[in-house]
Amino acid sequence: MYARISILLLVSLLVFTSCQERKADFFEREAKEFTETNCPRVMDSFTTLDSIAFKKDGEGELRMYYTLNLNEESRSELMNKLGELGDMNLSNLRNSIELTQHREAGVSFSYIYRDAMTGEKIVEYHFTKKDYQ
Repeated sequence: MYARISILLLVSLLVFTSCQERKADFFEREAKEFTETNCPRVMDSFTTLDSIAFKKDGEGELRMYYTLNLNEESRSELMNKLGELGDMNLSNLRNSIELTQHREAGVSFSYIYRDAMTGEKIVEYHFTKKDYQ
């Protein structure tokens, strides 16, 4: 009896693990294909989405890389509104239909912003499942 339960648990674990791995492979391929066909993508007058990458470790992490083309005035304004930008990213993440599968899988999300002129990282936002639920 215990042997049957052990085998059942082992099979269940293997099936769950293989499904997770396949989902991670899917997310990785999807991010790569999106980047190849849609990036760089101008989001507004100073924001460009450069690429999206999926990192397969743990539940996985979807990373979105942006560059900001800022003059001194707009850079100063942005630095004063970094909290608002983080809140906006979290709100968009919670409401995005395109990211539903990722959220359901418990994926983490990172939004990384760099200065277009210097390449310097301006800010990075990281959200886990507990942040967006």
